[in-house]
Amino acid sequence: MINVFAIANAATNVVNPPISAVLKVSDGETENDDFSVAPSTIEVAVTIKVQALSASDLRQLQNINQSSDMRAVYIKGGIKGLNRPLKTGGDLLNFYGSDWLVTQVLEEWGDGQWSKLAVTRQI
Repeated sequence: MINVFAIANAATNVVNPPISAVLKVSDGETENDDFSVAPSTIEVAVTIKVQALSASDLRQLQNINQSSDMRAVYIKGGIKGLNRPLKTGGDLLNFYGSDWLVTQVLEEWGDGQWSKLAVTRQI
C-alpha cells in the first residue's frame, strides 16, 4: 500500500515543519480515596503538523462564529474524537505550551494510518 502520509509529509516539510507534542490518551477513570473520580491518561510523544482550520473545516464543524482558538492537526495513527456513547475521546495534545482537546476527527486515511483532527485550546 502506498504511504500517502509520508509522501505528503516530505513535500510539505519545507513550508510547515513537523513539531513535537505529547498525546494524552484517555485511559478511563481512577477512583480516589475520597470516592471522587479523576480521569486517567497515558502520555505518548508524537510528531504533528499544525495548520489553521480551513473554511471547509469550519463548515464541517459548524463553528464559523466560534471564538475558540482552534487548529487542524495531522498525526500518524487513528486518533478518536469525543464520543460519549462509545466512551472514546477526551484525548489531549500538548503543543505550543497548551493542552488542546481533540474536538473532532476531520479525516482518517487508510486503516488508521493518519488522521486530520480539529483541536481546541483548553484554558
